[in-house]
Amino acid sequence: MSAHVDRNKIPRSYREYLALMKDMGELVEIDDEVDWNLEMGAIFRHAAETCAPMPVFNHVKDAAPGFRAADWGMGKSGHPTQPWRRLSAMLGLPPETPLMEIQAAYIEAKENGRSYPPNVVDASAAPCKQNKWTGDQIDLNKIPAPLAHDGDGGRYLQTAGLNIAQTPDGKWTNWSTNRAMILDAQTMTGQWWPKQHNGMIWKMWRDEGKDMPWACALGVSPVASTQAASRIPAWVDEYDMASALLGAPLDMVKCETNDILVPADAEIIIEGVIEYGTQEPEGPFGEYPGYLPDETTIFPRQKVTCVTFRDQPILPMSIPGVPIDNCHVTMGFFISSDSVITLQKAGLPIIDGMYLFEAAILWFVIRVPKDWHDRTGWTLDDFMNRLGNTFWTDHVGDTVTKILVVDEDIDPSDVKEVVWAFASRNHPTFTTYLFPELRAFGDGIESYHTTRELSEDKGTSLVIYACLENADRVGRPEKRVMSFTENYPEPVKQKVLDNWERWGFGDGAASR
Repeated sequence: MSAHVDRNKIPRSYREYLALMKDMGELVEIDDEVDWNLEMGAIFRHAAETCAPMPVFNHVKDAAPGFRAADWGMGKSGHPTQPWRRLSAMLGLPPETPLMEIQAAYIEAKENGRSYPPNVVDASAAPCKQNKWTGDQIDLNKIPAPLAHDGDGGRYLQTAGLNIAQTPDGKWTNWSTNRAMILDAQTMTGQWWPKQHNGMIWKMWRDEGKDMPWACALGVSPVASTQAASRIPAWVDEYDMASALLGAPLDMVKCETNDILVPADAEIIIEGVIEYGTQEPEGPFGEYPGYLPDETTIFPRQKVTCVTFRDQPILPMSIPGVPIDNCHVTMGFFISSDSVITLQKAGLPIIDGMYLFEAAILWFVIRVPKDWHDRTGWTLDDFMNRLGNTFWTDHVGDTVTKILVVDEDIDPSDVKEVVWAFASRNHPTFTTYLFPELRAFGDGIESYHTTRELSEDKGTSLVIYACLENADRVGRPEKRVMSFTENYPEPVKQKVLDNWERWGFGDGAASR
C-alpha cells in the first residue's frame, strides 16, 4: 500500500468539503429556481448516471429563504484518470488514488487511530445553532426536500444525514443513515428495522413503553458521514470511530429539547421524539438496487420539537437508482471496508474486498492470496463454508447475498476483471456454495425475492461463487493468463509502452 490518510487534509465540515469539490471542478451550482417535485431528482439522477459534477440547488421552489440542497458527495467522477477523487478528498488522499488503495488507507487510519472524547461547545459557538424554529415556526416543508423519484410515497428529508439515538441507559449512542419522509409540517416517519442498530435501540425504548429522544443531523463532516455509512459492531459508538479517523475530537453540542449531542458543524439539526404506540405508512422510495419497491412499510411517527440550522443551510441528498450514484459508493465502500476488517479478524485469508458499485452493491467481491491453501491447509469447501458462516452471521452481512471470491490478480473494483473471472473461473456446480440454513436475507428491496421470502423474512438465496482458478489443481501448474500485463516479457512490454504515444495511440498505458 502506498497511500496513507493525511488527517490534516480531511475536510472539517460538509461545507468545507463542498468548497473543495468546487475548487476541483466537481460541483455545479444551479441558480435557477428548481422544483422539488421531481425536477431536483431528475437533475441529480442525470448527473449521477453521466458522472457529471455534483449539483447544488441554490433556489428551490417553496423553500424558506436561504435554504439550499446539494449532492451528498462521494459519487463517481467523470475525470478521465481520477474516478474516485470525490471519495479520496474526503479522506485526505491524493485525487488519483485507486479505489483499493483508498480502502487500505482508510482501514489503516481507522484501525490504528485512537478515539477522543467530544469537545462539547456552547450553543453560541455552534454553527448549527445560528437559527432556530420551535413551536408553530416548525415547517418541514420549507426545507428543500425533494420528491425524488416518480412513484415515491412522499418528500424524503433524510437520505444523507445522521439519525442519532441513544439507549435508555445512555451507554450506547448510535449514528446511522436511514431514510425518512415528511408527513406534515411537524412530523416525519422513517425506517427503524429491528435488525439494524437504530431499530434495536428503538425496541429498548418501546419495551419500556416510552417515547425515544432522537435527533437527525443533516450536512455533517466527512468523518461523521463515513461512520454513519459503516457497519461497526453493536455497542460501539460511531463517534469514537469518527474521532479515530480524524485523529482529533469532534465539536459537539447539546440539542435544544433533549440531551443528545449533535455535530456542531452540521447544516441542519432536526430534533424530537419517536412516538411510542404510533404507526405511519412509509414509502415507497426508489432504492439502490435500481427499483421502486412494490409496497409501503409501517414505522413509528417522528414528532419534531425543534429545528436549528446554519445561515444559508445546505441539505445533503442521496437519490438512489441504477448504478453508479453516491448511495452505491458510500454504502459500498464503507460497508465493504468494515466487512474486510471483520473477516480478517476472524482469521480468514482475505486481502481486501469491495461491494461492486456497477452491480448496485449486490455483489461483494473478495480477493484472496493464491497461497490461501498453503497458509490454512483448508479445502476449498472448508474455506467457502467458513467464509459464508462468518459473514452472514455478523452485522456486516446484513445487506449482500452474493459473494464472489477471486484470486489476487483480480482487482475487486474493476468490473471488467471481475466479470471475466466470474465467467471463466467459477464452476456453476462444484464451486458454487449455497447457505439455505442461514437467516440472512439481504435488504429485501432486491428484485429477485419470492413472496415467501418476503413474508417470512428468511432468504434462501445466499450464495458464494468461488472464482478461483484451478480450484482442484493444487500442486499443478496454473493456466497462463493471456493479457498484456501477464503474458509478455518486461523488455517487450517496455518497448511497447515507450513507443505507444509516438505510434499514435494516445498517452494511455496498454492493459488487458
